[in-house]
Amino acid sequence: MGDFVEKLKKLWTEVEAEVPNHPSIETGDVIGEHYAISKPDKKTVNNPTKVNNKGNITEKERNKRRKSEKEKALGVKKKQKKICGFCGVKTNLHTKTTCPDNPNARKKPRPTVS
Repeated sequence: MGDFVEKLKKLWTEVEAEVPNHPSIETGDVIGEHYAISKPDKKTVNNPTKVNNKGNITEKERNKRRKSEKEKALGVKKKQKKICGFCGVKTNLHTKTTCPDNPNARKKPRPTVS
């Protein structure tokens, strides 16, 4: 096994001696040699401008899901009112924990919208 390793090392040194070291070739140089043109010093072509390909959609509408024609025809449904667990009133302004009638209320109720 040792003789084999020595022969491989000797063979490797012979191959390195026979093959000269080529200078590093860049991609542009290879392309220039192949097409017989040189690489330009200054960039003449710029990146294209951004194109909106989704139609005339504003930023606000872009983040919403698209509604079907049926949903559009029915119109926008208002938020469903829930019953307060303390006073029993149907409202979206307060709940059992924020009810103004509840003496043990932890939070203040939201101000009424007029």
